[in-house]
Amino acid sequence: MKTTLYYFTATGNCLDVARNIQKTVGDTDLLSIPPLVRQTSIVPETNCIGLVFPVYDYGVPLVVREFLDKLDVTNVAYVFAVITCNFLPGLALERVDELLKKKGKKLNSGFIIRMPGNYIVMYGANPGWMQRYKFNRGKKKVIKIAEFVNNRKDYGVEKSRAFIDRVLAPKMEKYIAEFNTRDEKFWIDERCNGCGICQKVCAFDNIRIVDGKPQWQHQCQQCFGCIHLCPKAAVQIGKSTEKKKRYRNPSVTLQDIIKSSG
Repeated sequence: MKTTLYYFTATGNCLDVARNIQKTVGDTDLLSIPPLVRQTSIVPETNCIGLVFPVYDYGVPLVVREFLDKLDVTNVAYVFAVITCNFLPGLALERVDELLKKKGKKLNSGFIIRMPGNYIVMYGANPGWMQRYKFNRGKKKVIKIAEFVNNRKDYGVEKSRAFIDRVLAPKMEKYIAEFNTRDEKFWIDERCNGCGICQKVCAFDNIRIVDGKPQWQHQCQQCFGCIHLCPKAAVQIGKSTEKKKRYRNPSVTLQDIIKSSG
């Protein structure tokens, strides 16, 4: 039975996970979420669908919320979701379940996979050994996911064991709505050569190249793709990122991410 897997990626982790699921589950189509939300309605062509997306501020990224609002689940029988995070998963899976229940469905299975983080405001790229450790554990988790998806079995919604998730998630989620203007803190240093990669990787049409330099348009979703994927590491946020190591999933190419951005 065919599966449609929708994913959102900025630095490659979720595309990597989606591809691993595709290999393990079998007959699966991969579709990037950002280009789809430009439609007024999203109607799956299969009755089994999955979502793969990163946790943002303990919750669901704005683009994924918009996708779920537009998703027609009338003929969908089985829904699963896989969230990626560096540390804490927040309440992202519970929020997906809530949004689906408003449409008369439920999240049959929800899984957490920990991947190398890209929240460069707080930290640089994970060291190589830690990245390899997380990749290996993630691939093992995908085998478990495939067992439930292939048999259309309900796993339930995997939940964080950390009490802090329950406390902070409701407080932090409100800041997601303010992401659009947070790009006011973005700037470029003297290494910028006007290559335009930042514009190409932005899935939200938030960057314009003006006189050979990027300008942010206040439609940001804080994915940090423009920062991590700049070949010169010239894009910065405030004073916190200049010396921090950038990250891109080693199994995903720059062209893969540009294509996913639509």
